[in-house]
Amino acid sequence: MKTIYQTKTPEQTIELGMQLASRLKPGISVLLFGDLGSGKTHFTKGIAKGLGIEGIIKSPTFAYVNKYEVQKGINFYHYDLYRLEVGQDFESIGLEETMHDNHSINVIEWADRMAGRTPKEYIRVDFRNLADHHEIAIKFEDPEITPDELVDKFWEDWTTPIHVRDHCKKVTDVSLQIGKALVEKNILINLDMLNTAGLLHDMARVCDFTELDRTKFHEEVTDDKWEKWVDLRERFKGMHHADVACGALAEDGYNKTAELVRMHNSISILEEPEKLAYLEVAILFYADKRVKHNEVVSLAERFRDGSERHGKFDNLKTRTMFKEVEKRTYELENQLFSLIDLKPEDIQ
Repeated sequence: MKTIYQTKTPEQTIELGMQLASRLKPGISVLLFGDLGSGKTHFTKGIAKGLGIEGIIKSPTFAYVNKYEVQKGINFYHYDLYRLEVGQDFESIGLEETMHDNHSINVIEWADRMAGRTPKEYIRVDFRNLADHHEIAIKFEDPEITPDELVDKFWEDWTTPIHVRDHCKKVTDVSLQIGKALVEKNILINLDMLNTAGLLHDMARVCDFTELDRTKFHEEVTDDKWEKWVDLRERFKGMHHADVACGALAEDGYNKTAELVRMHNSISILEEPEKLAYLEVAILFYADKRVKHNEVVSLAERFRDGSERHGKFDNLKTRTMFKEVEKRTYELENQLFSLIDLKPEDIQ
C-alpha cells in the first residue's frame, strides 16, 4: 500500500527525506516520480542530509548524475533523468551499474524515464503539487516483506485456527490505526510491513497453546487438521510461537516480516528493548497487548487475562518478570501516544 504524507513547506519535505535516509542501506534505490516543482529535489536534499552529506545538493540536470561519498566505500548517487527520453539507454550514465551495486545508494528523479527497468528492491516516491501542499506517497518494494497475497497461504500451510486468524486481523487493525495516526504527523512508517506481520504474527500459535482441546475450537476440526496440530506441537515443543513463525518466514526469505513477528514475544521488551526503538516493532508489540481474542481491551485487562489463562504469576520469578513486562508496556504506550493525536481509549 502507498502511504501518503502531506508537506506544506520545503523544510517539512526535507525532514521527511531525512527520515527515509535513516532506513536506507547500501544497494537500495529510491525512485522519484512527479512534475516540476512537486518537491523531489527538496526530498533528495533531506535524504542527503540524513546520510550525513554536507554541502549544497543540486539536481544534476545537465550531467545526469552527481556523486557524493557517504563513508569510505559507500557512495550516494543523485540522478536526474529529466532530459532523458523514456526508455533511452541509461547504461552510459552509469545508472545500470550503480542500481545493482551493493555499495551504492541511488536517488533517481524523473524515474518514469526508466520505462519500468527497476531493481528487485526499491522505494517508490510519488509527488503531487496541490494548492497549498505537496502530497508525497511512499511505497516500499521489498522482497523481504511478505506480500499480502501470501497471507492466506501461510495460514493454510500452518493450519492456523480460525479464532487465531481473527485475533491477527484485529491486531493488524490496531497496528494500522496507530500507524496511520503517525503518518498524519508526517512520521515515516512502513504500513506494508506492519500489515502482513500483524496478520502472520500468531500463525504458529497452536504450537504452544497451554492445552489442545478438540472441543474448544469454534470451527470444524477434521482428523487431518487435528493431526497437523498435534504434529506441529511435537515438532516445535518448547519453542515460542513467535520464534517458530519467524523461522518459517525467514526460510522463505521474508526476513523483515520474520523479525517483526519474532519481536512480538512479551519477553522481547526485557531482552531486546533497543529494538523497540523501531516504530514498526513497537507498534506490533503494543497492538498485540491490546487485543484479547478479537476484542480491543485495555492493557490492564489484557495483562489480567494473560495471567489468569497462562499462569504467568505462579512463582516469584515469573511474577516479577511479567510485572516488569507490564510496566514497560505501559511506558511504551505513553511513548507511542505522545507522538499522535489519539489516546489509548480511542483505539477501537
